[in-house]
Amino acid sequence: MMTSVDPAVADQLRGFAAVQAAEAGAALGVLDRDLAGAGSRAERVAAFEAAYGHVAQWRYQLAVEGKWVRPGASAEDVRARIGHGMNYRLSPTVGPRQPGSPAFKYLTELERVALDRLDGRHELQNVVTLRDGSKVNGNILHFVPAPGDEATRRLFPDEVQTQTAGPEDREVLRRAAFETLAELEELKADPANPAHRRAFADAAYFLVQGPEFKRGSDAIMRTFLVAAHARVFDAAPVLPQAIDLDGMVRGQDGFHQVMREQLRIVPEPGTADVTAANATRATKATRPKGLSR
Repeated sequence: MMTSVDPAVADQLRGFAAVQAAEAGAALGVLDRDLAGAGSRAERVAAFEAAYGHVAQWRYQLAVEGKWVRPGASAEDVRARIGHGMNYRLSPTVGPRQPGSPAFKYLTELERVALDRLDGRHELQNVVTLRDGSKVNGNILHFVPAPGDEATRRLFPDEVQTQTAGPEDREVLRRAAFETLAELEELKADPANPAHRRAFADAAYFLVQGPEFKRGSDAIMRTFLVAAHARVFDAAPVLPQAIDLDGMVRGQDGFHQVMREQLRIVPEPGTADVTAANATRATKATRPKGLSR
């Protein structure tokens, strides 16, 4: 369970969550517009790609305006593509995180999951199963042991990292996400149907495994997925906490379990409010007035 959040941090999270909710509504408008005349699978895929592009441009514009940019990052990082690959640190003891904070506790849990999956190895290749049963390489988990001497180990302890998939595989995975969402659109998906829910979880996992930009991909993916869920299920979701990290660390089966247990439907449409307790977990989107399913 999440512990209390510093009031200043909570205010900041609420602000960003509200901005994400507004953009999810705008991206949903793009989907409604483009899908209204879509007559083929390719046109439906293109509609989801366009909505994703809309969200990516929104995140870049926020960065240009100096809003919600991480320390040490620039606006150009938000639209710079990852290239060959990029590593992310998972170990909570490496970096400026405070022991006992929600972020520290969450990363501690993910580090344990990663180490369990590594099972003594220094490297684990995640393999993603696509909807047709074919396989593609996803991200890689790494265990980086601390240097040998004790003094250096105190400064540089053991560390777990995740490395993104290669550029060709990431492109395949993003495309698979859009294709899966287009399939759900054709089916007029039912949120009570387990197969349809699993297909959406697959789409989310493919997207998480195929990040495109050096910075901002988590917000882009989360906001886009809220809009996509609202479109294909006609219901706004509350997404699990930090699905990007869950997807990179837990593997496909573990990610599906998180989605089954934590994804929720917003019970009453018409609100984009996010409480302080929920601000670190999700955004909520509403269908823009005047746009029909």
